[in-house]
Amino acid sequence: MMKTLSGPLSQKQDPSRFEPCDKPGLGVHEKDEAKVKRPSMWNIVFYNDDYTPMDFVEFVLKTVFHIPTLDALALTLAVHTQGRGIAGTYTFEVAEQKQCEVLLMARVEEHPLRVEVERV
Repeated sequence: MMKTLSGPLSQKQDPSRFEPCDKPGLGVHEKDEAKVKRPSMWNIVFYNDDYTPMDFVEFVLKTVFHIPTLDALALTLAVHTQGRGIAGTYTFEVAEQKQCEVLLMARVEEHPLRVEVERV
């Protein structure tokens, strides 16, 4: 029991569908454009403490931030000597996610690592 249609379905349902839409104030070549802002950027900052091993900090930098081994070692030493170091700069959502990953890894290993997200 199949129905056959005599003509295009869209014209039978709504014959005025193909009429132009008139928007007041807009010409043919004008467009509605929304201004798009760049998202604000945030730093992920590692802080030095006397209890978290440097090997663990290096491991976290390599696994979570995909930093090469020598760069991770250099950043770990910078955090140790200067008291803090920036692991990366990301949009807020990405920075917050990476901070959560690092803190979860530190909690599992029972290290009191301090990592914060700061606006650039």
